[in-house]
Amino acid sequence: MRLRNKLLCHVAWISITAVLAVTHAQTPGSRDRGPVELEADSAEVDDASGRSVYKGDVVLTRGSLRITGDVMRAFVDAHRQLQRVVVEGVPATYRETLPDASSRHAEAPRMEYFTSGPERLILLEGARLWQGDNTVTGETITHYPAEDRTVAEGAGGGDGRVNVRVLPAPEGDQ
Repeated sequence: MRLRNKLLCHVAWISITAVLAVTHAQTPGSRDRGPVELEADSAEVDDASGRSVYKGDVVLTRGSLRITGDVMRAFVDAHRQLQRVVVEGVPATYRETLPDASSRHAEAPRMEYFTSGPERLILLEGARLWQGDNTVTGETITHYPAEDRTVAEGAGGGDGRVNVRVLPAPEGDQ
């Protein structure tokens, strides 16, 4: 019985590693961020469908990008290329370390990260995106990292508006 459990753990580890074996190939409109690493309290991987579910203090890192949450669903294509992740958390978080600027942060109860077509982060159900003292809040925020472009939408009724705060750059940075 012990040998059987060990074998099952080994097979599960190989499956998880295979699902996460993202190559360095770039797709149009995306940046090469390198391999994906995932940590969680538990993982369920379905190689046949290309879907996996990670639960409990989930952390995804890919180069300078880090996404955390309580539950993460990952989707890969037939070539085991990561296509997107759906993250839920209280809140789910995103951090991107930038070479010559402040880190970019985001939080929302639910977010979707698409690796290509173009690369984008969609923050859902009440979101906040910030970099330094500059912030955007709204019901839904879509951020395109490669383009440094953000689209925000309000809650659609009442005073559910988008709020944007942008501070002027210091004199020497213009």
